[in-house]
Amino acid sequence: MAVYSSFAVTEIGGSHIKHGKECQDASCKYSGDAVSVAVVADGHGDDNCFRSDRGADFAVKCAAKGIAGFVEFHKAKFSPGFFSEIFKKTERPSHDDFGKALSDLVKHIIALWQNEVEKDHAACPFTAEELEKVDEKHRKRFGAGEKTSKAYGTTLIAAAVTPYYWFGIHIGDGRLTALYPDGSFNQPVPWDERCYLNVTTSICDDEAFEQARHYFSFIPSGDSGPAAVFLCTDGVDDNYPVDGNERHLFKLYRTIALTFAKEGFASTEKQLKELANAFATKGKGDDTSIAGFVDMEALRLAVPAWERQVAQEEAASVAGKAAKDAASVEKEKPAKNADLSYGAFVTESQHIEKKQSLQEDKSEQ
Repeated sequence: MAVYSSFAVTEIGGSHIKHGKECQDASCKYSGDAVSVAVVADGHGDDNCFRSDRGADFAVKCAAKGIAGFVEFHKAKFSPGFFSEIFKKTERPSHDDFGKALSDLVKHIIALWQNEVEKDHAACPFTAEELEKVDEKHRKRFGAGEKTSKAYGTTLIAAAVTPYYWFGIHIGDGRLTALYPDGSFNQPVPWDERCYLNVTTSICDDEAFEQARHYFSFIPSGDSGPAAVFLCTDGVDDNYPVDGNERHLFKLYRTIALTFAKEGFASTEKQLKELANAFATKGKGDDTSIAGFVDMEALRLAVPAWERQVAQEEAASVAGKAAKDAASVEKEKPAKNADLSYGAFVTESQHIEKKQSLQEDKSEQ
């Protein structure tokens, strides 16, 4: 039976420090005998969402509480015997078989969050200072006691794994990425096309439940679940190009997974905090959260496949550089004929520091 360990780190963005703003990200983790949970949230932080730091904190706590209750409630029904009978069937069950129960969980988490927001607003009504920068439309609504949850707006990503199933829940932007023992990866929760540039859906929206997406998968007896699941706020994925964003994130998480496998959980967990800080201060400069859970044994099984991938990418990078150099010698051939591949495999902290150094050189010029 797989044993998962969870992690969660959050670092305040350099731009927030510069402008005297609080950290509007939040994250949490939990690992017990029957479940491992990871959650991240990213408060919106615009002038109309002036309590989004509290909203993000409420969101991760409500998600963790809701998931813990969900797993406990279903423990009796979804026993080892139940799963043994399910997998005697010809067709493997899909996440849709569990869809209603998971939809009920999403509703419950949103309701828990709304309740926390209402209690907070009742105990601490909006002040004149908080409302100073709010636009006229929202100032009128807030003054009338309407749509007050908007001030607490936040995204939410949560994931959990048990011995028999795992699932993910997503409202808004950020990314959930799963890595598997065979070296493959995916982002199983459908992307919300309404999240584009600086626009995102939110747990504070009236249609939050309709906008929420989720994924569920059974883990048959004897089969492996994911080797690792990573959640991140946009303080991570916004540092990468939109085109191929999933592949860039996979390379980041593969680096982290290899570090977990080779250096152990405790050491890598400490390095994750440093990595999150590098994204927050040397990357985009936004608040940054990374959370997830890993099966250390499954990670070790995946190491050979990942190392082969790295070797192939390095070889492709060398070949691409050689082709580019050859093209530059032959002036009549346009540089666009060269194979501009992703480049040599480097750790993400080195990548970010190099990017920052180039930006500083340009500013000095």
